[in-house]
Amino acid sequence: MPVRDLTAEDFVSYRALSSGAFGGGPDPSSSVSPRDFSPGQTALGIDASTLPSGADGVIAAGARIRHDQVALGGGVTHCGGIAGLAVHPAHRGDGLFGTLLTAVLARCSSEGMALSMLYPSNPSIYRRFGYQVVARGHSLIVPLVDLQRIPAVPDRRLVAVTEESMPRLHRLHHELTAGDNAMLRRRPPLFPETLPAPPWAGLLLEDADGTAHGYVSWTRRADAADGVGLEVHELFGRTRCDRQALLRSMGSWSTVTELIRLRLRTEDPVLDVLPGAGARPDPSPVPLVMMRVIDTAATLGARRAPAALDGALRLVVEDGTVPEGTCRAAGTYLVTAHDGTISATAAEAAAEETEVLGTCRLDIHATSLLLVGGRTLADARRLGLHAEADPPAEAFLDALLAGPRPSVLDAF
Repeated sequence: MPVRDLTAEDFVSYRALSSGAFGGGPDPSSSVSPRDFSPGQTALGIDASTLPSGADGVIAAGARIRHDQVALGGGVTHCGGIAGLAVHPAHRGDGLFGTLLTAVLARCSSEGMALSMLYPSNPSIYRRFGYQVVARGHSLIVPLVDLQRIPAVPDRRLVAVTEESMPRLHRLHHELTAGDNAMLRRRPPLFPETLPAPPWAGLLLEDADGTAHGYVSWTRRADAADGVGLEVHELFGRTRCDRQALLRSMGSWSTVTELIRLRLRTEDPVLDVLPGAGARPDPSPVPLVMMRVIDTAATLGARRAPAALDGALRLVVEDGTVPEGTCRAAGTYLVTAHDGTISATAAEAAAEETEVLGTCRLDIHATSLLLVGGRTLADARRLGLHAEADPPAEAFLDALLAGPRPSVLDAF
């Protein structure tokens, strides 16, 4: 069952497969014409005609690879975002899922992607191929009466986000999330720089000189029977006072609605400025984020080491989830940190005189959890993952990968 690149001629068949699996397809009365897949994406698939009793012109299994970039430990690296992976009902149970996903991972590797990311509805099937849950979506239901109590913040003003000012919002977002782990960089062509379509709206927070200090974006809900009248997508500020000013602006909506749903990053600093005790967890299903290391050396090399950290360890990564050669994750590496830079080289190519603190041995799930940042080897062991190390090497790796826990927000 050969896997091949899908072209414009396959667009209609893949669209039918994807909408049949996930819903949200086009109106049956509308026509869908052959066209190229979205820029910044690679589509792969398996023809049904290559399978026993398969029909011509049908895509038996297909997926898209997004050519994303993510922030990682103060740096940026390439990440294959997996979307729309589906198997036709006529061919489920025939092994197509594993064949296709293995091919997807191999393509990510060949195109220089250090990581892969996806949002699973069934985590267990992806875990079999080395993916590990690294983050969960967080939202709070916040009563607007609490936000009305926030005092005004001096030397700050609010201005509407327009088509002209949208590039400023992009630049501010990149600046304020540069130190996060796993946040998407939101660059074209996957993320256009134009203003999102209504009913999206946003505000920039400026000082008297016009310097941007934060922003908030939201969508007004037409049906707010539950009292949640606003979906607040993001609220970012440089300082605690900036976040207070933005929350206060949300309180002005209390004349038309009672509650907002506030989407948060993991351990979001906004939590420290929410007043009152009325906020409660969003009862909606919690979205999961899974990631997988494709290239261990590239993932580590993209990160920045703490300036005062200097040393080396031997890292052994074990990966029995995909055929050998599919990815560049498994192997034995000499990992060094010096002058803020991390390097990882094959152990056999490293200088013999390099003094190491010891050895760390990780399975692919522990590797994927830890190299994305914000977790320790002890955290990995508590999850039942294989993570063993000599004590000095463990302390060194924990310090090397310290930082905020991963967060993924996929749109303004």
